[in-house]
Amino acid sequence: MARYYYGTKTALDWVLAHFFYQAEHYTWLANCFFPYKQANPKSSNPLLIYQDLYQPWKDDDVYDKFIGQYRLNLIKGIIYKERQRTISVEQGMALRELCNTISVKFFYPIVYRVDIDKIPRPRLTVSGSGKGGSSEYLIEDLAEDEFDVLLLDYDGHPDFKKVVHDPILRNNYIDSYEVLEILEKHKNA
Repeated sequence: MARYYYGTKTALDWVLAHFFYQAEHYTWLANCFFPYKQANPKSSNPLLIYQDLYQPWKDDDVYDKFIGQYRLNLIKGIIYKERQRTISVEQGMALRELCNTISVKFFYPIVYRVDIDKIPRPRLTVSGSGKGGSSEYLIEDLAEDEFDVLLLDYDGHPDFKKVVHDPILRNNYIDSYEVLEILEKHKNA
């Protein structure tokens, strides 16, 4: 029987990993979607993270503090990928600018579901609040065939559909240059 762990990401997270980071996803996973009355703090609770992303997405709240912090975290990841030489400096500059300015619609929350028993133990890192008793793991290189995407029910915008919805659900191919061109059309003024 599968032992599922869950993590909440944004559609933009998925896009960056899929199209620019060689389909490797940096993912925190908790032992259940809503670890109520367990040792997991809010920052390690996939349901609460989902809520923190969903409300500003739904309201198109460009001033939401959680989204602002998320933008910074994505930029840190881009800098890390530049240092690893996964992406070029030019791509990194474009992606950092994009993360600072892209519409909130690309912060739509999605949930990753992972059968934790199929991940080799050396790839499961106990870090952060996990060291304090939270039931969670960090996987820095989660492959796309190691997780399912749940709760992807938004396809209301044609560009979102093209760069997120269709590649995930229909395995439609689109190259990273076209993705960047599409995303750049959605910068906030």
